[in-house]
Parts: sequence; C-alpha cells; structure tokens
Amino acid sequence: MVSLEVCKKILNKRNNKYSEEEIKLIRDYLYFLAELQIENNNKEN
Repeated sequence: MVSLEVCKKILNKRNNKYSEEEIKLIRDYLYFLAELQIENNNKEN
C-alpha cells in the first residue's frame, strides 16, 4: 500500500491542499477502484 506521506506529496504537488483525512479517503477509494478492476479482469478470463 502506498503510504499517506507519498500520497500527500503527489496530491499536494500543485496548489492543492488536501487534509490528512481527504488524502486517506482518496487513497482508499483508488484502492477500491483497483480491486474492482482486478475482479472484472478475472471474470473476463
């Protein structure tokens, strides 16, 4: 899993300022989407 510190560096690269909670929610959501994609790929094969 990507650390919150790495996520923070990526998300706040520009003028964005996300809170720790927002960063955690974004990271969790992206992992959820990745899991759905993996499941979908497994069903197709």
